Amino acid sequence: MEIISGFVTFAAELTNGDIPEWVKIAPRGRVTARDGRVFDVSPEALVDRFKSEGISIPVDLNHATILKAGRGEESPAYGWIEELEARPNGLYGRVKWLARGRAILAERSHPFLSPAFGATDEKGRTVWLHSVGLVATPALVMPALASAQTHKGAPTNMTNSKLAEALGLSPDVSESDIFAAVADLKAKASSTSNVISSASEAMEVLSAEVGKARRSRIEARVDQAIKAGTATPALRDFCITLADLDEGMFEQFCAKMGTPFAYLSTPAITNEQEARFLEQRPKETSVTMSTDAQRLAAQLGIDVKSIL
Repeated sequence: MEIISGFVTFAAELTNGDIPEWVKIAPRGRVTARDGRVFDVSPEALVDRFKSEGISIPVDLNHATILKAGRGEESPAYGWIEELEARPNGLYGRVKWLARGRAILAERSHPFLSPAFGATDEKGRTVWLHSVGLVATPALVMPALASAQTHKGAPTNMTNSKLAEALGLSPDVSESDIFAAVADLKAKASSTSNVISSASEAMEVLSAEVGKARRSRIEARVDQAIKAGTATPALRDFCITLADLDEGMFEQFCAKMGTPFAYLSTPAITNEQEARFLEQRPKETSVTMSTDAQRLAAQLGIDVKSIL
């Protein structure tokens, strides 16, 4: 028989002298006790076993139904769990408290619940809730805010009320409504995340396109400066690097340099001068070469007649 105590504390629920009817017996899924034992709680499996047997589950003191009953000692019930319910955050039970149970809770001497699991399935999940004990020392520490419900359908505690308020819900909504609101908020957050991701990808593409356009503009501006005579072709890479770092600085460079290399792109003979020369040239011009020049041309394989 496996016993794990301290899943639930009633301290927060007893401030007004009320005895909770619905209590949280165990959380859902894998839990580790303070002594290192690991339990895999399946609320649905526990509820199915309870319904199939149709027997109320005793709430005893310090697991007396396990530790004392086997020795023939007295092990009275302090309450009876008459209904089990699987909820998103664990297993809950509706307890019919006996007078001695109400008295022990009022004294606060044993404020924690300790479920005793009697069997597990082939996957290691708990499938049988044997009993629940009121204990003073918990094996698993859980805050009081996760304790119990005073009636079915109400928030478990003050924290749930605050959570409901933060979600824009009525303070007295059920726990399932709170979980639904959280799930909806999570879905919206996921959708927003997808939108942000898509926008980020679009910005990356746009940034790349803007970068290409800027590079083309800078190269065109540098080529213009070279053509104007501000720089020579040998300085093209330098000018592109300067403009890429700071286009304003490159413009200042061009302004200070002026056009000292403009002559490189200016022909020595203008079109007008060439035209005038051709007009003034005699119609028939006789060109002769010296004997030495002709001999040199022959050695170089040049046809003198083709160039005269």
